[in-house]
Amino acid sequence: MKKAIILMNMGGASRLDEIEIFMRNMFNDRRIIGAPGMIRKNLAELITRMRLEGVKENYRQLGGGSPLLEITEKIREKLQEKVDDAVVEIVMRYTEPFAVDVLKGLKERGIEKLYLILMYPQFSTTTTASSIEDIRAAAKLIDYHPVMVSTLHYHDFEPYLEAVEERIVETLGDEDPGTVNLVFSAHGLPVRVVKRGDPYQKHVEEEVLRHVTRLRARGIVFNQVHIGYQSKVGPLKWLTPSLARVLEEIKNKRVLIYPVSFTVDNSETLFELDFEYREVAEKLGFDLYRVCRCPNDSDRFIRALELLYRKMG
Repeated sequence: MKKAIILMNMGGASRLDEIEIFMRNMFNDRRIIGAPGMIRKNLAELITRMRLEGVKENYRQLGGGSPLLEITEKIREKLQEKVDDAVVEIVMRYTEPFAVDVLKGLKERGIEKLYLILMYPQFSTTTTASSIEDIRAAAKLIDYHPVMVSTLHYHDFEPYLEAVEERIVETLGDEDPGTVNLVFSAHGLPVRVVKRGDPYQKHVEEEVLRHVTRLRARGIVFNQVHIGYQSKVGPLKWLTPSLARVLEEIKNKRVLIYPVSFTVDNSETLFELDFEYREVAEKLGFDLYRVCRCPNDSDRFIRALELLYRKMG
């Protein structure tokens, strides 16, 4: 049986001219905005028009685009070197490469089984479920019927935890952890989504507890450990505390930030955390503010992805 591993993520605008399509596709996702079809489409257009120029300016400060696809391609290449019984491909949810285009190629090559590895460690209907629905709909559209197996979450998978902790330790450097506050910054989610049964917040909290326990076993004990939520959009009530509030409440003004919702660096880690919240920290008088890189294409994370694939059978 011919097999393929598909690395799946939300995508990001690699160029300024991709920002508009990224935003329009994202806000037109029923998992993001639950309004009826035509209302959702109109809202997506409105939100895109209102926010487009501001988002473009943010991307300009990143050098003109998100590095997410470029880094994911490095991950794909390194994983392909480790795996000789499957081809490795990339599918993004809101920007190229889109599911339908990738699946057309796999269908032509006679691929019969797809291993879907979501680049979201914690499960959410807004990310994991949306991406799986998208690829299934694309397969149906082109009359392609491979066997599909997927990783719904791996926030408790030891090789992944090791890849995260490697980043935390290397970013800590020579600092005494007892003088540093470790903040796990998670992408926010509307409270109503969680109340409907979405396990995302629970998975974030479970993962953070595992990291704290595992780091403590290595003798790495931080002054305090916090969870804060970033990227709130719109008037709905979102998960709290916000990252800004967490920073306001830290007394000793020394912090290490880990972007716990992400495995690949993107605009929300490199711009939001490294630019916007750094400015917040500077205004609050922080004398240490460091942001960890995501696992990206580190050897430990590649190993974790390979083991996830092997685990799926």
